[in-house]
Amino acid sequence: MSINNPNLTRRKIMNAHLVLLHTRDHDFEKLLTEALGKSGATILVARNVADTLEIGCTRGAELDFAVIDRDDCHAITLLSAINACYHELPIVVVTSSESCHCTAVAYANGAAACLAKPITATEIELVLSKLGQPKLQLTAA
Repeated sequence: MSINNPNLTRRKIMNAHLVLLHTRDHDFEKLLTEALGKSGATILVARNVADTLEIGCTRGAELDFAVIDRDDCHAITLLSAINACYHELPIVVVTSSESCHCTAVAYANGAAACLAKPITATEIELVLSKLGQPKLQLTAA
């Protein structure tokens, strides 16, 4: 990964969580930055599939979660590839419209959550806060 790669930007908000964001939508990037602003997260923004795969598959163990903002088959490919490398990494898929098919396919391929645009920073905050909560565990009586 090249530091001078124009397709890959690193936005330092403060110093806490490390998040991968795959998007070409600058407005969504700003929205996610707003939603994560209070948490002090560092967002690694990838604009293309190659950079997203490089970050997701080589730095997945460092990431707290990933957000894939894409509607086409590449979203599922990215989701599947990153999930195969780091099964425990929570991945949120964001689409531009409510598509039951896209949502079902995303969940089947390992998405922790699926969101449909338009969404607000508050809605994103709520979903992302749930990613950090421990999963419910059943105990024997």
